[in-house]
Amino acid sequence: MQIHKNCTKEFFLLFFFSFIALFFCSCGPQKAPRFEIGDSFYYWEADADSTLGDALKNARNFKKLEDKSAYNLRNVLGKGSHYVWVRAEFEIPQELKHKPVGLVIPHLRFAEQLYCNNVFISQYGNFPPNEQSTLFKAHFFSFPLDILRQDGKNTVLIKIYAHGRSGISSHAFIQHTGLAHANFEIINFHNTRSYIFLFGIFIFTFILYTCFYIGMKDFREFRDFALLNIFTAIFLIPFFATELPAYANGNIPYIPFIKLTLCIPPYIITYFATLFVIDYTKRRFSKKYVIARAIILATQLTVTIFAPNYDFLIKITPFMLILLTMQGIIGAWVVVTGLIEKDTRKQSIQLIIGFSPFSIGGLTDIFLRFHDTSRTYPYFSIFGWAFAIAVFIVLLAIRFSQIYLKNIQLSNHLLEEVSNRTHDLQDANKELSLLNERLEKEKKRADMDLDMASIVQRKFLPKPNRHFRGWEIATCYSPQSKVSGDFYDYYSFNDTLNGITLFDVSGHGLSASLVTMLSKNIISRVFQTGFRRKERVDIILNKINNLILAEKGEIENYMTGVLCRFDDSEEPGKCNAELGNAGHPYPLKYSLKDNEVFELKGNDGKQHYGAIGMQGITVSFARSNFIMSTGDILVFYTDGLTEASNQNQEQFGIESVKEIIKANHAKSAGEILGLIVDELERFTEYRGIEDDLSIIIAKRKNTGEYVADDEHDDLFDDTIEELEEIDEPLDSDDSTTSDFQDED
Repeated sequence: MQIHKNCTKEFFLLFFFSFIALFFCSCGPQKAPRFEIGDSFYYWEADADSTLGDALKNARNFKKLEDKSAYNLRNVLGKGSHYVWVRAEFEIPQELKHKPVGLVIPHLRFAEQLYCNNVFISQYGNFPPNEQSTLFKAHFFSFPLDILRQDGKNTVLIKIYAHGRSGISSHAFIQHTGLAHANFEIINFHNTRSYIFLFGIFIFTFILYTCFYIGMKDFREFRDFALLNIFTAIFLIPFFATELPAYANGNIPYIPFIKLTLCIPPYIITYFATLFVIDYTKRRFSKKYVIARAIILATQLTVTIFAPNYDFLIKITPFMLILLTMQGIIGAWVVVTGLIEKDTRKQSIQLIIGFSPFSIGGLTDIFLRFHDTSRTYPYFSIFGWAFAIAVFIVLLAIRFSQIYLKNIQLSNHLLEEVSNRTHDLQDANKELSLLNERLEKEKKRADMDLDMASIVQRKFLPKPNRHFRGWEIATCYSPQSKVSGDFYDYYSFNDTLNGITLFDVSGHGLSASLVTMLSKNIISRVFQTGFRRKERVDIILNKINNLILAEKGEIENYMTGVLCRFDDSEEPGKCNAELGNAGHPYPLKYSLKDNEVFELKGNDGKQHYGAIGMQGITVSFARSNFIMSTGDILVFYTDGLTEASNQNQEQFGIESVKEIIKANHAKSAGEILGLIVDELERFTEYRGIEDDLSIIIAKRKNTGEYVADDEHDDLFDDTIEELEEIDEPLDSDDSTTSDFQDED
């Protein structure tokens, strides 16, 4: 790291002294016999159409040009555009007689035509309507020997188009042609060509740091630095534009060119310089500061782009400088406040060092221009800015190398840490592998136990489809998992159906299934006892509730359910029915006579509340009395039907069930059940249901159409075979049947 710092320091010093030597030593003006003619300048303001003859006729109207400043024509003529003739007279000194001589004017703006002894010599720039300035270039005019008066006075007349900050250098001089041209080239090197070198540096730096930023977008200061360089390069173009064929040939309109090079780039440079300071110190500002800076920039761009002419651009210059100062103050404030805070003090000091060449160059420009207003000096602030860019290249390179070395150290440390963690993980994986084997065995055993529980639970339930005298029964029983919290039962004597029950235990899985096994026998016993004693169904449900509360103890599961009792009347086509409901979804009844489907909500005139097995809760169970005629249909279901949802979280509801029953009432109970299940699967998009599902369709038939369904007697005989397929077989009990007959 120390070697890297030393190399960087040596490179910077070598670059600095090489540039100083190149700029100030190799390009010094040549000392040779010459004489200045600036003291003999006279001027006469004319118009655009004035000619050489007009200037000669008005020789007495010429006034002495006493102002020796660089912008003397603007000072004596005023703002705006003017045409003026400037006259100078000289005698050839003895040492230059009979030798070719040339005139060098270090500074002359805007455009001019020069005559010597009434002979046209040359022209720089263009007059309106295709106006074009010579900008910062010096002017050289070679006088042929045949037009010069070796004895006596020679007259130089210059027609000048003065526009903006126009002036003619009071240090214009005449010298031997060869030496004059050499000095002309030296002046142009200082005033124009030296900027080409800087232009190349800025373009190269822009490309370099743009590539850096593309690869490392976390370094936003790289982006700011790259944009600083490209807009600085654009700003330099006018200083050497006269060396470019496209500009020298007059192919580029002057006003748009000035807007896009001399005017707009400084606004953007100042904006991104401030942003560079902010990102370099890692400071964050509120939105109001961001918006304020954006408004300043937008104002500058808008006013400049829509400026109607060159005079307007000159007029708004003070206002634009004020806005530039406001942008710069924000950046300076960031640096100054950064010195106060410990975390940003180092970065602020680096910024002060980095911008110091620019500051020194700016102060040098101010001093020189106030000290000697008659000359046009190179802009040392621009060269200072170039040095500042070089300093920031070094600072950014050091910052990047430090972060890079730190990342390498972190990477090496991370590799060691990863290696250590890998060994730890390998040991942990071995332990996990052993645990997984044990868990797999335990899971297999648990699955086997669950399969056995499922078979045992199904063994307790009656056949899903039964035919009784006057009834056609179809049942859908679909557990969410292998075991279910739903259970149902039929109660019959011989071929006569006495009752149907359907209950839903809260929760899912094994705990709910155990409650179903506990409750089924209690419900069966209490129902059949109550049936013989002709007790009301709500009283039977109350007794069931009390017994289950006593039997289940601390088990928290409760259940809802419906209990329906049937008593055949003397009329073969009718059957008296009594329904008790313990907090369960209301069963549906289809009436063939009315061709309507309605819910059985209880018609005993009482309030209904509570469920079975809820400790400390007072209950009041609903009771409904109704008649089932031939063709009528009863539908019992659990909430797994109505609360099933699709991907839009819409519930299936009960209306779809009603429509299916009403539209297909003439079909068998099994067919109606199949249609309901199919519609449910389509609604849930075959994703499966998220709850236990049970549906019972009981359709009243003509008692004379009854045919015994002996083919269903051994529907569950394969249960024994299923149990035998499990690793640890269970003993079967032949006394288990799917129907619970009257115990008497």
